[in-house]
Amino acid sequence: MFGGQNSNSGVAKKLFNQVSELNRLGLDVELVLVSVGDVQYPPYDFLTAYKVNSVPMGNFLGRIKRAREISRIFGEVIDSLGPGDVLYYRYSGSFPLYYPKTYFRRIRTCKIVTEHQTKELDEFKLTDNVLSYWSDYFFGKVLRKQSDAIVGVTDEITQYEITRARDPQKPHLTIGNGFAVQSVPVRQAPYPNDDSLHLLCVANVSRWHGLDRLLQGLATYSRTPKVILHIAGDGAELPHLQQLTDELGIGDRVIFHGFTAGKALDALFDQCHIAVGSLGIHRIGLKEASILKAREYCARGIPFIYGIADPDFPPDFPYILHVPADESPIDIEQVLAFAKEVYADPDHPQKMRRYAEEHLDWSVKMKKLKGFLEALVGEGHNESVPEPSTPPLAATGLKIPDGTALPGAGQGDTSSGASRERGS
Repeated sequence: MFGGQNSNSGVAKKLFNQVSELNRLGLDVELVLVSVGDVQYPPYDFLTAYKVNSVPMGNFLGRIKRAREISRIFGEVIDSLGPGDVLYYRYSGSFPLYYPKTYFRRIRTCKIVTEHQTKELDEFKLTDNVLSYWSDYFFGKVLRKQSDAIVGVTDEITQYEITRARDPQKPHLTIGNGFAVQSVPVRQAPYPNDDSLHLLCVANVSRWHGLDRLLQGLATYSRTPKVILHIAGDGAELPHLQQLTDELGIGDRVIFHGFTAGKALDALFDQCHIAVGSLGIHRIGLKEASILKAREYCARGIPFIYGIADPDFPPDFPYILHVPADESPIDIEQVLAFAKEVYADPDHPQKMRRYAEEHLDWSVKMKKLKGFLEALVGEGHNESVPEPSTPPLAATGLKIPDGTALPGAGQGDTSSGASRERGS
């Protein structure tokens, strides 16, 4: 996430990788980021960054001023685009003051596409984000209806957004999250032993990661091998997890590393046997998800446990242990049995890596998005918008934006992509 968050986060990397891959596919892409506070971004030549002043959460007038500045920048981007252009942005809320009047179809000439990662109302409710919840409740339908197309990372999310827009004919596409596979090394898997099993969760920890379920499971297990959980990351849920660890008396089996990156993170992956995916996605009303970290786990070649179905992995994928999507403690004995089964094949890291290269890499994902957006722009020229299974169209030189993230109220970032058609 942006707006004071580390620009090496999973979401930030996703935006940069999407744009880089679309550029590699022959599109001329500009990524526009509007951030709150000081954030250092990599010096990409496709990146234009705007900064607006951070204000205390209780400063109502300051927040209004900030929203007006974001709206001004957003409006200038839309005004700069024409009929052959697309504004593609990562939707995260509908606080009305962030949206300029030029967002509406009758005023603008460009196409607008929103990308959705979740059922927003359920997530705002879980995180007690009251203002964002009611803003999206009252204004979300209008904003979805005014968009020209919707992209969701799962079919469940796509259909939810289409229903909220009350427009079943709206062009839409489901495309799961990807990962830049070559950006991380294949791990050197540690030898399994009878003394200890090391678990690793890498995340900006939130309630929907469900790590409290794993801590509860560890508290009921005290046998051999010793099971040790490593948590690499920060996030809003971290203080609660640290308190729960103390209350359960398992401080000798939970290690909080804080935000970890680079060689230090590579070393953690080499040390640990099993990774931990999201175990609480059901808390935001989802039955399936497309989690960025699961793709990194697969690219690095570390088996992982998961509390949700993921359309990018087959149900019988041998390197995922699916646990119940409920509030029950994680069964540590089941995790141990899973580790024993997976480590019987010493080549599992390489096999997971090959799967990631063939199915999860951004080079695979962006071909699909490229074709969809090209067809959307061509819709006025009697070209049809493809179904998700349709192969991508030939490149037309369309300049496509990527990665826009207009914040919901109280969120501190906007990442926006604006793009244009190349001149011949």
